[in-house]
Amino acid sequence: MILGGLWAVCAGGALAGACGDGSGTPRERMTGSGGTSGQPVQPQLPQVVNLGGPVLTAPKVLPIVYSSDPGEGDILGFLQELTSTSYWSQTTAEYGVGPLTLLPAVTLTMPAPSSITDATLQSMLDANTTGQNPSWGAADPNTVYLFVLPQGTVEQDSEGACCTDYDGYHYETTVGSGAGAVSIPYAVSCACPGFDGPNVTAVQERTVDMSHELVEAATDPFPDSAPAYTQEDDADIVWTFVTDGEVADMCEFNDDANVVPAGSTYMVQRSWSNAAAQRFENPCVPVVTSTPYLNSFPQLGTISYDDGAGIISTQGIDVPLGTSHTIDVALMSAAQVGGSWTVDAYDYDQVIAGTSAGATLKQDAQSGAAGDVVHLTITPKTADSFLGGEAFIIWSDYGSPGAPDFESQLTMGLVTNH
Repeated sequence: MILGGLWAVCAGGALAGACGDGSGTPRERMTGSGGTSGQPVQPQLPQVVNLGGPVLTAPKVLPIVYSSDPGEGDILGFLQELTSTSYWSQTTAEYGVGPLTLLPAVTLTMPAPSSITDATLQSMLDANTTGQNPSWGAADPNTVYLFVLPQGTVEQDSEGACCTDYDGYHYETTVGSGAGAVSIPYAVSCACPGFDGPNVTAVQERTVDMSHELVEAATDPFPDSAPAYTQEDDADIVWTFVTDGEVADMCEFNDDANVVPAGSTYMVQRSWSNAAAQRFENPCVPVVTSTPYLNSFPQLGTISYDDGAGIISTQGIDVPLGTSHTIDVALMSAAQVGGSWTVDAYDYDQVIAGTSAGATLKQDAQSGAAGDVVHLTITPKTADSFLGGEAFIIWSDYGSPGAPDFESQLTMGLVTNH
């Protein structure tokens, strides 16, 4: 997650012209009753595109912790583990990010506040990275300054509040002035017990969030001034608006997003691999399931869509408000799967935005196996002003959560109402 989100950039910020991948016409996609050929083919999965900004080729992380935080030991133990296990390279190396170096922590001895703002955190960076404070060092654009807030300290400002709207974010700030000004990446991780569900412990919630933000800070360290891996290709632009578009965002809604990989002590969040997606393999890494990649793909055509910066061609379907259209959802797997999986379609507004559903979705089946087709009837009711239409998400879950063969995958669809 980045502070502010991508939509504000696409809708008229300084980088508005960069939104979309510039390809004009989407890549060849799977087709079916909503497409052109009538027969489904193996789909091309989304790609997270680089808008031209740098990644951190030699990343360092500087933890900034409070001495009163009882979880400090686990925080530093987890960060040290990130430098020695395969998780970091699995999630970042293909994007050009190098091995992670952990710097000695900055320990704040003052009492942790009950509330703090992002502006205050930026001011702390500006005041302490002049080079005069040895524990902070001089401002370094290759270092992610990680504020780890203890339980009871809430970061809150106009963007929202920790533990209510998010449990962490990353962004950038400029420290110093004039010729000595330096842009540096930073991240904020809050302690929000229960934020990731009842099966994630308080410690795991913190390590899941830190892994998410550090992976994104390394692959998109300057999301405002020089965005890198921050959104999806034009064909899959709906993923950008539903997930926020960065590599860890792309996997956070999977029911198996949070895992303890083999050889690790701490829980992490899985992250999107463009390379695995291109091979039609499980795109969220590390992969811990024994089940081959499987998913349920809505058969969509090509539509024109205003992404906030201009008109692009993308995958979707046009259904006027108050009318209905039925599409095929093709169930596919990369290799033979031993049984069926559940297929559940939900409206974006209802499950992500937390408002009333903009469309009614009806399925003729709730499960199936590879080669089967589920028919999904879409009836738009109200257009989401954020999307300029409606979006739906299809969850596919195989097996039982916690079992070695459990797998959870998503696909998405965009609906316009012309």
